[in-house]
Amino acid sequence: MEALLRKLASYLTSIGVVSMLAATLTYVSLAVPGRVSAVCANVGKPIYCPVLAYGFPLPFLADSQGISPVGSVARDPLSVLIGEDDILWGRLAITALFWMLVSIAARRFWLRRRRNLAPRFKE
Repeated sequence: MEALLRKLASYLTSIGVVSMLAATLTYVSLAVPGRVSAVCANVGKPIYCPVLAYGFPLPFLADSQGISPVGSVARDPLSVLIGEDDILWGRLAITALFWMLVSIAARRFWLRRRRNLAPRFKE
């Protein structure tokens, strides 16, 4: 029973580490600029135009047409929470999934490398 709890704790720790790493990488990816199409005017028929956005591999934080100054995207955590700019939720989910997969691959590579470098005992 104790071994099972220890193994469960190890899995939960791994999930927590990978999730925090993916969240951090997703936030750090806001340093990469890009462009997305957004509705600029909607009188009868929507008119789309390119706006400034940030995020990698898909830009997910876009300049809001109504609230924030044109051509600026606030990337600090408080401005993101307040909602000065538009969060593109679908793109955010894909970006977070991408960074989660990168984190899982990096952790598996690191664990495999550590296991291969460990000294082997002969009996």
